[in-house]
Amino acid sequence: MNFSDTIILIPSRLGSTRLNKKPLLKINGIPLIIHVLNCAKSANLNVPIIVATDDHTIANEVKKHEGLVAITSKDHVSGSDRIHEALEKFDPERKYKKIIHLQGDLPNISGNLIKRLATVIQDVSKEIVTVVVKAKPEEFEDNSIVKAAIAFSNLEQNQNEVGNALYFSRACIPTGNSTIWHHIGIYSWQRDTLEKFVKLKPSPLEQSEKLEQLRALEAGIKIHSIVTDEHPIGVDTEQDLKKAENYFKDLV
Repeated sequence: MNFSDTIILIPSRLGSTRLNKKPLLKINGIPLIIHVLNCAKSANLNVPIIVATDDHTIANEVKKHEGLVAITSKDHVSGSDRIHEALEKFDPERKYKKIIHLQGDLPNISGNLIKRLATVIQDVSKEIVTVVVKAKPEEFEDNSIVKAAIAFSNLEQNQNEVGNALYFSRACIPTGNSTIWHHIGIYSWQRDTLEKFVKLKPSPLEQSEKLEQLRALEAGIKIHSIVTDEHPIGVDTEQDLKKAENYFKDLV
């Protein structure tokens, strides 16, 4: 498949309420943001990979590891706003139409999963694509884990089916005996959809749940979802950092 109109963007800011200078914290000797950069490279898409950051310390670290950087405003409240500014700066000629939006605190996303996102978004009927994994029982009532209600037609027969996201919540949804899906916050976008999204005002449900993707659903933008069996580590706390360190030690 030809990914010539695809670009990978990774938002990264220095400020963090729980982990000071989080992107630069080292996991087995390598800064967190560089782990994410390496994950993006491992997808082997042969496309630009840009770290969008408001901080020159992060920028210098990325450049030291031969990564590309776009310096963005410090005023952005979301990663989507940050990658949009970076995209406009890097590609004013609008060569790139498909956007892979990673997160700067997920150090062990596989290249295969990134490639799946890039593949599904090649279908122009897909506006936004994201990822879910079956939640673990201990995650059901954890408000830090975002859950998703996804409509699949026949997932048991087709594990590669692309479902339709109906809602996202920090609560355990849906009730009953349905599968509880843990939302992994990486996305692929059509460029036109990203541009439309960043112009929208924060929506009521978004503000209630503190979940940006609800703004898209409330505006009538469809979010599609693929399923993975990966449980990537999101580094937000010291405990998460230790978990990531153990993960990479076990790979040696």
